Amino acid sequence: MILHKTHLERAISSFPLPYYWAGAIVGALFFLISIIIMAYLEKSFANIISFFFLSTLIAQQIIVVNWAHEKIENLKDIFISMVELPADEVARWHASQESDIFNDKGMILVGVLITIIAIKLGLDQFGLSSQSYHSYTFLKIYYYVAHYIMGAGLYVWIATALMIYKMGKLPLRIDVLISKNIRFKGVLYSKFTLCAACVYVVWGLFHLSTPQKLSTLPALLWFSSFAILLCAYFVLPQYSIHQMMIKTKKEKLYIFSAYFKDKAEEALLNPTKENALRLKNMLDIQCQLDEMCEWPFGSYEVLHIVLIIIIPIIVVMLEIIFGIIK
Repeated sequence: MILHKTHLERAISSFPLPYYWAGAIVGALFFLISIIIMAYLEKSFANIISFFFLSTLIAQQIIVVNWAHEKIENLKDIFISMVELPADEVARWHASQESDIFNDKGMILVGVLITIIAIKLGLDQFGLSSQSYHSYTFLKIYYYVAHYIMGAGLYVWIATALMIYKMGKLPLRIDVLISKNIRFKGVLYSKFTLCAACVYVVWGLFHLSTPQKLSTLPALLWFSSFAILLCAYFVLPQYSIHQMMIKTKKEKLYIFSAYFKDKAEEALLNPTKENALRLKNMLDIQCQLDEMCEWPFGSYEVLHIVLIIIIPIIVVMLEIIFGIIK
């Protein structure tokens, strides 16, 4: 159970429902308000698709942040089983990382900063023509809310990647190389990236639903930069896990080789059947160490990687092919 909730989590905690249903209700309420505005003030449903995508983004991003917090919270026992330190020390380290990742001040600061940058770049100019300013004004409000949540999620996104870098400085157990836990972390980060990719696609659909689309260079560069970040977010944490596994394997092999050398000399000085059998068993263990995996995923996860990298590239390419750049 999450004890220290962020402001986004507290915002939906008033609903006595699981976070995913609460987030969906928030999005539905935003969309309902937009329908009322269009029906009674705007007298037109011309912008309903744009309102729908922004309402979806608000719900989607809130749910993703809550889901990420739940997953990070559940990593404590896995860290304890992976790190070669006392359990209470690892638990304190995990608590400090969770506090850094889901830091309200950091999330608010980045959320506001990202929104201000978007305004300065003119990304809130959608080129909409409406009978009154009501729909246009509320669409901007929705956009700012969705963009703020995206910025807050971006802070969480970057902080989770940094957690892997920090973990690389901790000593790992030898059995982490054959444990499912290290693969679980690799798959978890692929899921984080997949969630971010889904949010990215919906943002693309929203922009495509407006007359302005991504026709300006700042808008295209802004949108494309997140495609690059998306790829980097997956590759860098996975590479960090890979480096951790190589480092652990190298350290444990060095320790084992020194021990093996001593036992080999003992077997040569005293060539008994028992010593020969012990030496054979140690050779088998060394072979197993050599064959231990060095990547946190298998072929199934490689498919995830390909899809995660291709999704944002396809979105940008479609924009170019269909003549969004004038």
